Amino acid sequence: MEDTPMPEPLRRAVHQLVSEVALNCQEVLRYTEPDVAHDWKRMTLYRATDAADTMNLVALLIAAYCQRTGMAMNTLASYLQVRQERSRAAGPREAELNEVAGMLGSPLPPADDETAQTRFSWGSGYAEQGLMGEVDEQQLFTEACLHGLRARLCDDVESLDGYLPPRVAQLARKVATVLEEPQPAAT
Repeated sequence: MEDTPMPEPLRRAVHQLVSEVALNCQEVLRYTEPDVAHDWKRMTLYRATDAADTMNLVALLIAAYCQRTGMAMNTLASYLQVRQERSRAAGPREAELNEVAGMLGSPLPPADDETAQTRFSWGSGYAEQGLMGEVDEQQLFTEACLHGLRARLCDDVESLDGYLPPRVAQLARKVATVLEEPQPAAT
C-alpha cells in the first residue's frame, strides 16, 4: 500500500467540493423550517441532489487518480462500493415508501415482510423524535455548524433566531461568532 499523501491539486479540489456540499446540506436543513414552507419540496430536493452529485464527483475524482496511478479495477470498484449504488432516476423504492408510511402513521405492512416492517419501524422512530429517542449531540453540533457558517457567509446572524429551534440557534450564533473573529496562531 502506498504511503504518499494526496497530491496538493486533488486535495484542494476535494476541499472546495466538500465545502460546496456542506453549504448545500445547510440549505437542505434551512428549507425544512416553517418560514420557507412554500418552497420546501423543490428546494430540499434540489439541494440534496446537488450535494449528492457533488460528493459523487469527489469520489470519482479520487477514483480517477487511483486508476491513473495503477489501482486495480476490482479494488477501485470495491472502494467505490458500486454494489450499493442506486440511481435516483428510478425514484423511491418500496423501502423508502415503507419508511414514509411509518413516519406518517399509515397501517403496518404485512407481518411476513420483515424488510418492510424494519423500514416502517425506522420511519416510526423518526416520527417519535428521531431514531435515537433523545437529542443526538453530534447531529445538533453539525446542524449548528452548518447554519452558523451560512449565517456568517451571508452576514445574516440575526436571522438564526427566526427559524431555528432555540438550542440550535444559540450554538449556530456561537459558531458564527468564532468565524467572525480572527483566531490566534497555534504555537
